[in-house]
Amino acid sequence: MTRNWIRTLVAAAALITAPLAVAQEKADTFYKGKTINILVGFGPGGGYDLYARLLARYMGKYIPGNPDVVVQNMVGAGGVRAANHVYAAAAKDGTYIAAVNQGTPMFQMLGGKGAQYDPAKFQWLGSMAHSNNTVYVWSASGVTTLEAATKREITLAGSGVISDANIYPAILNALVGTRFKIINGYQGTNDSNLALERGEVEGRGGGAYSSLVSTKPDWLRDKKIAIICQIGFEKEPDLPDVPLLVDVVKDEEARQIATLVTLPTAIGYNHWVAPEVPAERVAILRKAYEDALKDPELIAEARKQMLEIRPKTGPEITAMLAKASAIPQPILDKTAKILGW
Repeated sequence: MTRNWIRTLVAAAALITAPLAVAQEKADTFYKGKTINILVGFGPGGGYDLYARLLARYMGKYIPGNPDVVVQNMVGAGGVRAANHVYAAAAKDGTYIAAVNQGTPMFQMLGGKGAQYDPAKFQWLGSMAHSNNTVYVWSASGVTTLEAATKREITLAGSGVISDANIYPAILNALVGTRFKIINGYQGTNDSNLALERGEVEGRGGGAYSSLVSTKPDWLRDKKIAIICQIGFEKEPDLPDVPLLVDVVKDEEARQIATLVTLPTAIGYNHWVAPEVPAERVAILRKAYEDALKDPELIAEARKQMLEIRPKTGPEITAMLAKASAIPQPILDKTAKILGW
């Protein structure tokens, strides 16, 4: 009786594990000969693009089958267009990865028009780095402090309603009394910075500090710009005298709003796949993502490009967004009104 019972248990276990083994075998061979597309929500040359291209050069070698990994740019609405495409239109087989605005989840939480996705259903691979956002103006403008920006109108390059370059000036105007005027139509960081150099605008309201370090080190070295505010929960070590948004607001309600719009900076240069991607492929992509970010060659290349690697895992980002869901609805509503969402 005992031997028969043992045989029965072994047979039952085999029936249970066999489909799992087959599924894993299929997952391990799926990517052979395939191409994985990383869809960046901004134009070439900015932080999201640079990090995506760095990842693309290394991630494929950690995926069974060693697929090609390529980067595509899909500009529009500050990243919403690309987010919608990966979530709703692109293949759901694990061959499309979103590299879109860190504010994409907040945009949907605040009822942003045009958001055809639910960030609670994103399957996060992780983020490569996070950095404080900055508000900066060209030194020739004569504006060197946030207080000075309350005295006269200052034109800033904008990239769309969800873009950090639009969000932070709008929040500062409402909570601090600055007089920023956003000029829309610029396709991300590179385009906006060129406009600044040409004198079309006087500044920008959402450039990540790490992006400035890697793409415009001469601006910082030669003091061509004045950084007048940073958005994060702790100051960048290089910017000890630049005030944080959460520290310059005037009352508790304003502080709650400032805290809400600061949350995306903790997400950083992130990557996710659609909800329908099979779990076994998500597991493969997550492991490859984490392994790529530990690759000594990737780290060395990042250092040469002055790109900081400060990763977060997919589960860490998921947990962070779960906490954000507890923010009171009146704060969400007021923030949405300020941003015009």
